[in-house]
Amino acid sequence: MSAINISLDHQLLAKLIGDGHLCVAQLNALDQHSKAALWRLCLECSCDMRFDSNGEPLQFKPYTDRRLSTDSNQ
Repeated sequence: MSAINISLDHQLLAKLIGDGHLCVAQLNALDQHSKAALWRLCLECSCDMRFDSNGEPLQFKPYTDRRLSTDSNQ
């Protein structure tokens, strides 16, 4: 898949993420300033998405980096 480099207004990007049309994980920041802005957007938008459609809190499993596993069966 080829990449397209674009620039979006911060508010438009926040709306797309907040409405669920786009996920920060789908984006690749091209510089440190953009990366920090994406992290902030992710944190800001995820606060509104902590509940499912029934109003129940979402359950998250903690992230485990499997590369750090000490299991000898790998």
